[in-house]
Amino acid sequence: MLAQRESESIAGVKSESVTFSEFAERWLTEYAAAHVKPRTLDDYKLAVSFHLSPFFGKLTLRDLSPERIDAFKAQKLREGKPPATINKLLTILGSILKRAVVWRYVRENPVQYVERVKQVRPEMDYLTPDEIRRLLEASDDEYRPLFATAILTGARQGEILALKWSDYDPVRRVLFIRRAFHPVYGFTEPKSAAGRRAINVSPELAAILEDHRVRTCGEVDDLIFANGAGNPIDGTNLLRQRFHPTLARAGLRRIRFHDLRHTNVALRIAVGENMKSIQAQLGHASITTTLDRYGHLLPQASEGSAERLDALIFDSNVVTFPAVKTASQD
Repeated sequence: MLAQRESESIAGVKSESVTFSEFAERWLTEYAAAHVKPRTLDDYKLAVSFHLSPFFGKLTLRDLSPERIDAFKAQKLREGKPPATINKLLTILGSILKRAVVWRYVRENPVQYVERVKQVRPEMDYLTPDEIRRLLEASDDEYRPLFATAILTGARQGEILALKWSDYDPVRRVLFIRRAFHPVYGFTEPKSAAGRRAINVSPELAAILEDHRVRTCGEVDDLIFANGAGNPIDGTNLLRQRFHPTLARAGLRRIRFHDLRHTNVALRIAVGENMKSIQAQLGHASITTTLDRYGHLLPQASEGSAERLDALIFDSNVVTFPAVKTASQD
């Protein structure tokens, strides 16, 4: 045993027999608390308390193996947990054990050898231009501007509910996303650095916002969309009392509020906006995320591209191809 400990010490791995529960609590307080937002930290605490520690808690860190983690995954599947939930738990477990490697409690992270549960991304829904018109026509004056903003900007619900008039530049027709609102955590930073962004406002939306500002006597520090007391609108009440009833009045199927964001992307692709621009408007940190979620819409936007290629090469009247810049031109 002593020879083993000496060997481990030479290898740079700590010899303490630390249980998963002990290390997870330390990870939460000494690492995660300093590196993630309060909302994310609460998610981590729930994952550790209700899922990870009950299964792995009494095991030492060195006892965790791909086989045991696969058993955890199988148990969660038997419990009927959705694949997305299980994969999130595996990601959190991987983060914990990654720090265990850095702090030299284990040599490697066993989660790297465990396959994630295959997820079938739920089919997104979005409104057609005719359905958008029906929705806005069925909306009352108080909430039409909010729904129009969601459709024409693609901003998330929390971002829209956090907008102040100081975030809107009517001259340049730009909305600046600087914060989000959460009913438990209040005003928070956007999801990522890319979430802090400027969104172009269409002339129609600009007119709707200007009318809304005049009607509500909006001051610079006021929320653009607020309840009667001037405070942020409750997102749950927005859905139950306003959004769903408006869909019903318009004779439309029930969709999620987030589907208005999908609607915005479908509209942008339909008018030929490139994916890099769409990524920036949505606030995605990576264009891979944008393409993964919305790439299936692209073939509709590229209809006729084969014919345009023919015209570009074989039609001498086509002169729109950009000139090739050679090294001598630099």
